Amino acid sequence: MTLAAVLCCAMTTTVFTACTNDNGDNPVTPPEPEKELAEYTILYYAHGGGNLDYYALSMIADFYKANPDAYKKVNVVVQYKFSKAQNITGLSYYFDAFSEDYGNKTIRWAIDPAKTFMEQASSQDNIYGADNADITCPDSLTNFINWAAKAYPAKKYMLIMNDHGRGYVPHDELPEIPATTRGMIYDTGNKDKHFTAKSFHRAVANANVRFETIYLLACLMNNLEYQFEIQDLCDYVIASTYVMPAWGGALYDLPEILSQPNVDIERALDAYCKADVASWDIIYSVEGGYPEGYPFYSDLTVTRTANIAHLGEMMRQFTDRLCNTYSNGTERQKEIIDSCTAHAVKVQSEYPYYDVAKYMSSIIKALPEVYGDEFFNQMKETFNSCIAAQYYGKYLTTHDYMVDYSVMLGTGGNYSLIKFTDKIPMWEEEYCTDGSWGQYSMIRSEDGTYKRGIFLEGDFPWGSTLADTYEQLAFDRAVGWSRWLRLNRQLPDNLCPSDMHYELPMPE
Repeated sequence: MTLAAVLCCAMTTTVFTACTNDNGDNPVTPPEPEKELAEYTILYYAHGGGNLDYYALSMIADFYKANPDAYKKVNVVVQYKFSKAQNITGLSYYFDAFSEDYGNKTIRWAIDPAKTFMEQASSQDNIYGADNADITCPDSLTNFINWAAKAYPAKKYMLIMNDHGRGYVPHDELPEIPATTRGMIYDTGNKDKHFTAKSFHRAVANANVRFETIYLLACLMNNLEYQFEIQDLCDYVIASTYVMPAWGGALYDLPEILSQPNVDIERALDAYCKADVASWDIIYSVEGGYPEGYPFYSDLTVTRTANIAHLGEMMRQFTDRLCNTYSNGTERQKEIIDSCTAHAVKVQSEYPYYDVAKYMSSIIKALPEVYGDEFFNQMKETFNSCIAAQYYGKYLTTHDYMVDYSVMLGTGGNYSLIKFTDKIPMWEEEYCTDGSWGQYSMIRSEDGTYKRGIFLEGDFPWGSTLADTYEQLAFDRAVGWSRWLRLNRQLPDNLCPSDMHYELPMPE
């Protein structure tokens, strides 16, 4: 305790002692009781991201649909940066108050249930900081967290990060270079800067509070590269393996669920994710104006971060045996592994993300002499212990197609992105382990499949190497997955075949 604090306590004691001796002719006003500490403070940090202002603002507006009584126990604070002026002009009649004057400006406020969304969000009083501030600077997020914790303290905290997300690829781990793909938050008004796995971790780790839950409200974020990177920052992570809808969801449920007495957080997050996914099903249904059986992917997973370390231990054992068998096993065993890799389930057509649980299971089952039933059961239990809740949209459940965590997969330490024009794969960009880069054409075969064609251009540096990016991740340090990325010589499935066993048709 500091000297100032000791003096303060001593002075307070003296005052209260004097009060007890006052008589009725000199009444003393009793001190006001301290306000009861809120159960939760939800921090919402977002950016319009290109032309997404309408959808992001709609999701923030959802918080105002919650029962006002919920805000007696739950605080919701928002920091939102608009995208460029041309993206917010004429958003819709609902957002007319956001004229081009708000382009690249940041607003910050705490939700007051006695006011409307428009009253607060469009108030000039809530404009915060400099114009076109870099919200992807770690200090910006740290500052917001510390402000919220001081101004709206609570027993527990939840952080929601909302914007574009593209999972993890090494060339996105270059904060000094304008990204060619989106990271977790993508600042279109500031040279396309974004949070990386490392910069996001630094921002949250430097804050004055620890979060119970972090919700990555962005596409393709349920990958192991991110799960391992933020495991020490919170108790639970909410994320989607597939591409998330641009709008919808059930954010209004969060204040109500978390304001209930004696909240069981796992049940609360389970209820929220169930409601969230169900709300997307309503939007993308016949009632929502979509055709029957519309192929819409949606999912949410709640991860217990306390069990991530054990998953890393089991995956290291898996990777050890995989690399040893591929290097020293029989030719038949190598062919089996190559076959599993060739048919790995790709999560998103453009990016090198694959369903890690399905991929590992296929190898373990195909090589019983290497792994065995006991290892398979242990691996299954380990994955299940990490999952506190998991929900899939109607389209996926109807076809009995479930998805788990994703992981990056490539060949010889290289990984590829597929570029499409009018849904036709046109070329492939390959990022090589040594830092070189190449672009290849895509050629359609007689059987209708596409394969890599001729070399178009490349060989100049993409900005880093696998060793300086991927191998610095907490995931790779725990599992050593890069050993397999470098060793593997079989090109994994690049284009999500339409065969139902591998991948469902994507939306038209």
